[in-house]
Amino acid sequence: MSSRLLSRKWVAVAPAFVLLLPLLAGCGGLIPSPPKRDTYRLQPTIPAGAVYARRGPQVLISPPATSATLDSTRIALSRAPGGVDFFDGAQWDDRAPFLVQRAMIQAFEKSGALAAVGPDSGDLRADFVLDSELRDFEAVYDSPEGAPRAVVRLVVKLVKMPDRRIVATTTIAGEAQASANKIPATVQAFNAAMGTALQQLVSWTVGNPALSPARR
Repeated sequence: MSSRLLSRKWVAVAPAFVLLLPLLAGCGGLIPSPPKRDTYRLQPTIPAGAVYARRGPQVLISPPATSATLDSTRIALSRAPGGVDFFDGAQWDDRAPFLVQRAMIQAFEKSGALAAVGPDSGDLRADFVLDSELRDFEAVYDSPEGAPRAVVRLVVKLVKMPDRRIVATTTIAGEAQASANKIPATVQAFNAAMGTALQQLVSWTVGNPALSPARR
């Protein structure tokens, strides 16, 4: 068959193919649309009662390092030891490390315990940096049909600048039982668990001897 005949046949077929594309797009499964998920913010509930004396150092806070599984906007859950899955139809408004970093900064701002606090963005100077690793940030099911527990755990290092010398290390953690096996109730449990962990973080940091002017 000559190339001229082939060209004529393609010219005849092409319009029909173009008309078919919208039909293919409308067929379920051929071009799937992204799943729809409700978006939630992490808004920690910090227990009241702690009063802190204002300290002079400026502290920057890095986003926590974490596993590839937790470094996500998906809300993680665990139904068996070592197992991780995600809730359908729900997500955080940012990846977990940045949610936690933002919550840490807000906790120190609300406490009024430091002269200055902010994100470790690389172009700010500070006396100390808080580095951390997010080890747990999931809803744990102790029974198949029961409400989950929100579990938050971080390993935190207080790093002296500018030599980046680690002067102290601790683990902070919080747990809270959800009131129902529903996503909004689980998010509220995350807020409570994170609030407990943040209270530990602020108390530990502000009370650390390394922040004393004589030690700096």
